[in-house]
Formats: sequence, C-alpha cells, structure tokens
Amino acid sequence: MRLLAAALLLTALPVGAADLVARLDWYQRVELSTPVSGVVASVNVQPGQTVHQGELLLRLNPTLFKANLDEAQADLARLVQEEADAQKELGRANELYARTVTSTTELDAAKLRQARAAGLVAAAQARVDKARRLLDESEIHAPFDALILDRQAEPGLAVAAQNQPPSLISVARADEIIARAGLTAGQAVGLKPGDRLAVRAGGQTLAGHIVAIRAKADRRYQLDVAIPRGHLVAGMTASIPLKPR
Repeated sequence: MRLLAAALLLTALPVGAADLVARLDWYQRVELSTPVSGVVASVNVQPGQTVHQGELLLRLNPTLFKANLDEAQADLARLVQEEADAQKELGRANELYARTVTSTTELDAAKLRQARAAGLVAAAQARVDKARRLLDESEIHAPFDALILDRQAEPGLAVAAQNQPPSLISVARADEIIARAGLTAGQAVGLKPGDRLAVRAGGQTLAGHIVAIRAKADRRYQLDVAIPRGHLVAGMTASIPLKPR
C-alpha cells in the first residue's frame, strides 16, 4: 500500500521536477545512559539487533538500590503504625474532652502528636518513592521500537553519573529512517513538517513525510524526510523529487 501511494505521488509530479540529492541517516538517534551511578551487571543487546519498546537493554547491579528500597519501606511501615496509634490517642482525647474529663491542653497535645506522625509518614512515603525511582533508573529500557546502533558498556563497567552521564547504548528508530537533503530558500518555500514527499532509495520509491526543515547558517535549508526503513541503512544515497516552483 505504501509503495502504491508513493508511485501515485510520483506520477503526479510534473515532467522536469527537480530531484534533490539526499543521504540516509538514522531517525531519532538517542544515546542512552542511567541517571544513577553503579556497576553494570548485564547488557542484553548487541549492535544490529532490533528491540521492542520497553524491552530491557541494560541493568546496573541492583543490590544497593534494592537495599535502600527495603529500608525505606520498613521505615514507612513503622511510621504508619505509629501514626495509627496517634490517631487512636486523638480519638480517645476527643472523647474525653467531649465528656469534660480532659483539658483543652491535653486535646491539643494529642492533635499535635497525630499531625507530627502524619508528617513523618508522608516523608517516609516520599523516601520510598525516591528509592523505587532510583531502582527503576538503574535499568535502561528501549524508548521505542529501536535498532541498536552501538553498545559502549560491558558487565563490570563502573558508571559515574554525577556530572555528565556516559553514553552506554546508542539506538535509533527501527521502523523509519531519514532522507536528508540541502535546499535553497526558493525550494524551501511552501514546504512544512507533515507534508508528504516521495523518496527514491535502495532501488525503490517510498512514501515519506517531512519531519523537519532546518535553517542553516549559509542561508540554505536542510530537509529531513522520514521513510519506512526496511533494509535501508544510514549512509546510502537517495533522491527526493520536488515540484518546480
């Protein structure tokens, strides 16, 4: 269906339409790392492999992260029980105050204890959430259906993420690739992201769509057209027919 649409698009181009010389490049290339420090425990992918969104690519040693989470959860459980006890005491203080058995001062003290206990529970819950997030961030998962371009990490590598996290795995979109060409200002007029363009690459004509038109310093423009990747790879030459203006 896509090939048919591309063929129809090209048929609609007038005779003498200019062909832009283009080169293929990876689409949405991303350098993945962990925002937390640790030692790489496992790397589950190799360059050239295709993975699905959410698939586990790399894991740091989880021992410390799990221990911090267990400690935070234990502290939370203790404080939840203390808050429940403080709530019961407040209930009794309210009852006694209603019967004029206790004073306002004692009731206020019970309210203060309950409020402090509730605050400690909230802080403990925040520590649990933080510990859980750090455990999650010790793993790298595929952000989308991706092609693994490179892996810079091996088990045993110490990752220091305090300043600039190092690149551990490089990926790009598995389903699309970019045809990139230079444009003059006149050729760029009227083009916009989302417009459909055909691209000739790898001996076939493919239906694509503009994803970016970037202004360059030399008053020229860069046109990026996304097309189905199939077996295409970055570095291949391509051409993009444009209607004459």
